Amino acid sequence: MYALVSALSGILILQRFPAPTPEEHPVRVANVHGPKLLLILVIDQFRYDYLERFRPYFVGRGFNLLLGGANFVDCRYDYATTVTCAGHATLLTGAYPNVHGIIANEWFDNRSYRKVYCAEDSGTTLVGGPVGPGMSPRKLMGSTLGDELRLATGFQSKVVAISLKDRASVMPGGHTANAAYWYDAASGHFVTSTYYMQALPPWVAAFNQSLPAKAYCGKAWQALPETPGAGGQVLKQFTPGLLARPCPDSQFLGWLNATPYMTEIELNFALEAVKQERLGQGATTDLLALSLSENDYIGHGYGPYSVEVADVTIRTDRYLADFFNSLDRLVGLDNVWIAFSSDHGVAPTPAFSVEHHLSGPAAAPLAVGAAVEDALSKAFGAGPWVEDVDEFYINLNRFTVQKRGAELAKAEAIAAEAAASVAGVRTAFTHTQLQLLQGSLPYSPITRKASNSFNERRSGDVFMVQDLFAVTVPPGTEAHHGAPWSYDAQVPLILWGSVFKPGIYAVPCEPIDLAPTLAVALGLTQPSGAQGRPLSIALK
Repeated sequence: MYALVSALSGILILQRFPAPTPEEHPVRVANVHGPKLLLILVIDQFRYDYLERFRPYFVGRGFNLLLGGANFVDCRYDYATTVTCAGHATLLTGAYPNVHGIIANEWFDNRSYRKVYCAEDSGTTLVGGPVGPGMSPRKLMGSTLGDELRLATGFQSKVVAISLKDRASVMPGGHTANAAYWYDAASGHFVTSTYYMQALPPWVAAFNQSLPAKAYCGKAWQALPETPGAGGQVLKQFTPGLLARPCPDSQFLGWLNATPYMTEIELNFALEAVKQERLGQGATTDLLALSLSENDYIGHGYGPYSVEVADVTIRTDRYLADFFNSLDRLVGLDNVWIAFSSDHGVAPTPAFSVEHHLSGPAAAPLAVGAAVEDALSKAFGAGPWVEDVDEFYINLNRFTVQKRGAELAKAEAIAAEAAASVAGVRTAFTHTQLQLLQGSLPYSPITRKASNSFNERRSGDVFMVQDLFAVTVPPGTEAHHGAPWSYDAQVPLILWGSVFKPGIYAVPCEPIDLAPTLAVALGLTQPSGAQGRPLSIALK
């Protein structure tokens, strides 16, 4: 029954949410008692402890402004696939991946027999950048907070989403957003998709034409004098002349993404959106979903205990202070509510963990795949048995399963046992086990988190959980995330504004509580699949 309801709700949502014209829907404005502007601020890969470790270096009203709000210091994701697309979907739907369907950044689809990306949409094209497919939220199941705001106000409220990453803009924007913009590093432009519009607004085109990245050509990333452990040293140098290329070229633009300077560019773009779209100037509450991705690129490159992460955190504090001051001039901070969180944390680099005796070896997907191939070949005959394996899922080759006459549930069980035998894998669950969770699995926190990550229509045949500090790091990166442990799961959750009671709240909470809390504060219907509870303790 649940699968049928989920399937039907997914279909209904896709039919319900294309933005209607005024002629199609008479305006019925609800009594939304909110601010002029609601800012949802997400900093990608921002662990909660960054607020405490670097607090002595915060100045003005950047992070200090936020810390003066309702600060929930024990907020953790209660699912296992702690990655960007899932986290952003969770924050604005108030649901786990088992309901909203965004189980990872990408997953293997047994229907099309290929990997699919969480925001891909071949029915759209890119607007404002190179020719190519666009993005949309069509794979997101259920409404977001922004969708409910638009519905309640007869589509008078504006919802705009901005990020460097497409998925970190598309998911928070929801199905009915007026616009979702993200950064195309190949061109240095902010772009969108025909899902939202056919051409960029003049103000976006003008911003792109100015090519703000030019200002950083030849500039080193030099740490601030106050950054601990760095002392003003050069952290990253890029000299186009050495490459005999003009600046800014695509290589420089890619380099810039992993520096704090891109945060400044993104915040300036967000301010231009507030100004040009007149966000916070209408009769109803507008919503700006802003996700700062630079922190994630830097965290992957250097790890959470690096001077680079220290410097970007301290610089972000300064950039946010300027941003909030500008927002004060444009809208008035008395007219703004701010919700601050992150999509996930990050583990220490494997080298750091080994040096400090925290971890053993990580489980490489190749090793897992080899173990599963061997076990299934011994049980049923030669393969190939493994169609796809990544850090979370194993998908079995359906043709081999059928050819060998193997029962799928039994093949899953053998594969899970083989995967769990590989060093670095804490445990593994089968699709069948998770589908029938209540009757077949003993309760434990890990079982619960695996279940919350599991979507019957999208999850693979076997789901794996990494061991503590046993991090599988993708090529070209030094640190990673994606586990249920505290270093990946604990994030900030701060509510700032006139309706919230300031203070430190050392009570358990989850990111799924954010959207329900804001819905109650705004007088809205909860997002359709919301599983979180309003944090009423922080409401006036």
